[in-house]
Amino acid sequence: MSGKISKEEYEMERRSQGEGSENPMLDKSFDSRYIGGRHKVPIKTSIQGKVYNFLERPTGWKCFIYHFTVFMMVLVCLIFSVLSTIDQYTNFANETLFWMEIVLIVFFGLEYFIRLWSAGCRSKYLGFRGRFRFARKPISIIDLIVVIASIVVLSVGSNGQVFATSAIRGVRFLQILRMLHVDRQGGTWRLLGSVVYIHRQELITTLYIGFLGLIFSSYFVYLAEKDAKNEDGRADFTSYADALWWGVITVTTIGYGDTVPQTWMGKIVASCFSVFAISFFALPAGILGSGFALKVQQKQRQKHFNRQIPAAATLIQCLWRCYAAEPRSNFFATWHIHLSDRSHHFNAFSKVARRASTMRKRRFSRSVPNHIENRKESDASSSLYIEAPSSTPEASKPVTDASDEMDFDIDEHSSKPSLLTEAHKSAIRVIRRIRYFVARRKFQQARKPYDVRDVIEQYSQGHLNMMVRIKELQRRLDQTLGKPGTWFVSTEKDKQKMTVAARLTRVENQVNKMDQKLDQILVLLNIISRGQRRVLEGENLLKD
Repeated sequence: MSGKISKEEYEMERRSQGEGSENPMLDKSFDSRYIGGRHKVPIKTSIQGKVYNFLERPTGWKCFIYHFTVFMMVLVCLIFSVLSTIDQYTNFANETLFWMEIVLIVFFGLEYFIRLWSAGCRSKYLGFRGRFRFARKPISIIDLIVVIASIVVLSVGSNGQVFATSAIRGVRFLQILRMLHVDRQGGTWRLLGSVVYIHRQELITTLYIGFLGLIFSSYFVYLAEKDAKNEDGRADFTSYADALWWGVITVTTIGYGDTVPQTWMGKIVASCFSVFAISFFALPAGILGSGFALKVQQKQRQKHFNRQIPAAATLIQCLWRCYAAEPRSNFFATWHIHLSDRSHHFNAFSKVARRASTMRKRRFSRSVPNHIENRKESDASSSLYIEAPSSTPEASKPVTDASDEMDFDIDEHSSKPSLLTEAHKSAIRVIRRIRYFVARRKFQQARKPYDVRDVIEQYSQGHLNMMVRIKELQRRLDQTLGKPGTWFVSTEKDKQKMTVAARLTRVENQVNKMDQKLDQILVLLNIISRGQRRVLEGENLLKD
């Protein structure tokens, strides 16, 4: 049985509580999180699944101890296999190796069948075809070959407790194959393959150029040394194959010394070849080393980024809920998760009522024999027979428990109101705002850099943003106050600095000048009006 709630049960629960209409996209992407965290369902895994996870997906210190013990057993057996090749420890190592091989064969055989059985917890390994698909995995084939070959070697190649020579050789080879058992998931091979695939262009280029240098230099050395004789009167470079062998040993920096150029021309070619070709053949090691370092750093960055995803999604969800709960918003569905469903109350009440009636029936069935015995003992006291069920503490206890349980369930389901008031909505807004601040703080903590390079990059980015803001502020200050050292464009006598005080002074002077001009205009208007009045009065007098 699976440990998580099924999709149908979770959807029914969400619909019963009214949660399904607020934010379907976030709920869809976080179903597993809400199922495990909100409903608090304990994870129940079958024994078959636990065994499969323990063997095929090791996590935790228990799995580490088990697999480390298996590795040490294989390593000790390999050490004894090496000691069996030394004449001084041959007898002791062979005898010990015999019993260790028997123990390992039994252990690996049982482990193989347990792995085959536990693989049935996965859907793709169900049935006979599924088990056959699991047995076709490369590591499973290697395990089966090691077990079968070890049984054959022990049954055919042993004489008592001492191995024959062929049996010892077979066991040594099987010990080497058993070392593959340590990395069953193939993580190291996948890592190596990914690094090689990413840097395939560089590796192909260096190997191609190095191979060209190898064949050309070997050919030139062969031409220069094919007729040369060493101190023993023997030619070292009798064929082009000898020259290629010398070139491979030279570029790999091994240098056995069995083949050495004798002529000056051959030494010059070998010197040039050693300087240029060795550098190209050494490049793949550096490329792979840097590739591994970048891969590890990339995994660390990916883990750090993956830790930010839940925090970011929670922050977005909290921010959206805060926005949906604002008074000016019209998202009525956001309040549904805080409302109780009356049908849910009715179902819960009917469930508790049925449970209480069942308990009453049990109590009545337990109390009937007591009534019969009391009736046989005292036929005259019929009142005692009637009152006995209510006065018996054992009989009244289930009813009390049922009533208490009923009240508890009703109180539990009635914790949510059926109608939200403004006070309820205000409290919900405050709670959502607090959750938003908590989610924002967690997201900021998740975005903290984990490496020195990230700290330096973040510091440089922050410094760049700060400089941009400072320049913008300086530009606004220059527009407001004026640039330092600038002057107003005026005569030499009125030359002043472009500052706020100077600008205010100039504005005041202009205002004063405008006041003076307005006063002059008013005086002139008064004079003109007086002159017009006098002219009108003179005309009136002449008419009279």
